[in-house]
Amino acid sequence: MESPGSGGRLVMKGSCKVYISILTLASLLCGCWDRKELNDQVFDLAGGIDLDEGKDKRYLATAQLFIPSKKGEGQGSSKPSYFLETSSGRNIYESIEIMQRYLSRSMTRGHRRNLFIGERLAKSGISEILDSYTHDPDSRLRTDIWVVKDGTAMDIMKVNYPLEELPGMAPIKIHQATGGIVGSSLVEYLINSKGEGSSPTLPVMQKIFPPGLAKPMMMFYGRAIFNHDNQLVGYLDNEEAHNRDWILGLAKYVVLTTELQGQSSGVVFQPKRKIRITALDSDKIRIEIAIKGHIVIKENNTSLVLSNYSDLMKLQESFNQEISKQMIRLIDKVQNTFKLDVLGIGETLYRQHPNYWKQHKKDWDTIFVNSELVVRTNLEIKQLGQQNSSIQVK
Repeated sequence: MESPGSGGRLVMKGSCKVYISILTLASLLCGCWDRKELNDQVFDLAGGIDLDEGKDKRYLATAQLFIPSKKGEGQGSSKPSYFLETSSGRNIYESIEIMQRYLSRSMTRGHRRNLFIGERLAKSGISEILDSYTHDPDSRLRTDIWVVKDGTAMDIMKVNYPLEELPGMAPIKIHQATGGIVGSSLVEYLINSKGEGSSPTLPVMQKIFPPGLAKPMMMFYGRAIFNHDNQLVGYLDNEEAHNRDWILGLAKYVVLTTELQGQSSGVVFQPKRKIRITALDSDKIRIEIAIKGHIVIKENNTSLVLSNYSDLMKLQESFNQEISKQMIRLIDKVQNTFKLDVLGIGETLYRQHPNYWKQHKKDWDTIFVNSELVVRTNLEIKQLGQQNSSIQVK
């Protein structure tokens, strides 16, 4: 004869079995059933786009593909962890899709950090590249886009850079080591191309052969200037690019060399600027750019004795005259050669004189070219290093 509580125990046992079955099924459903294993993927960490030579408006895509499985083969392995692949198509996406047809692994582009553009393609226009990046969800906006001066994207991507396991990552670290901002050139380009008055720029890499060495290397050159049709019109070299960053308020430091009874080099720390704009009339404005910073002397091969206040002031004035000359050359180049505002003056005008900007923004390119730009400098020598004068001074 069953006890009064035995029916309750049977119900509880049955309920436990149901709960266990539900939990088992739930655990199966919660798994990453659609995940891709590493052995099924190949990562596109750096890409390049060129015009396909000899073909009418076809694109040549190059990818530097990282192979995850190579990572575990040990430090002594001589096998590279990447390889290059190319494909040609009528547009950017078609080129990539064709490349996938002969890759046994699924190509993942979400980790791509660099995209190189050949000079010939940049001169013809990069609107289709920008369209591809803004429409394709597999492309990341925090990508650095580089123009390759005097060459193709493939030229840079074929350089076997010794300091990085993946050569396509080298430009980021080179730019960063020279005071540049990384991970933002695509976003900045899109903002400036749609912003108030500014023309867009991109960083530039160049393939070089260092003196005495036959092995090619890559070097940061400066900035590429684009017009409103997204076509390359010219370059700013490294010095001009750093001075442009100074005017924009982006510079971290600037290296400066002057000549006065010999040569002296220093680093300008805390480079700052202040821009003041005065509207003179309907089609002309006056732009005053005041720059300042602290100089740390790194090398002094002059005959000046820097412990002498008079000599110190002479050298300081020489540094001020040198940076003034450089700034004037930069302004003349962007005003008279490129005829485009890449100095952020239009944005400053928009903030300081919004009503004037609203009335004249359609004519900004012409107003910028005809405007008067004045540079005022105030650099101060703060540190002399371990020697007050050159060791050559007796």
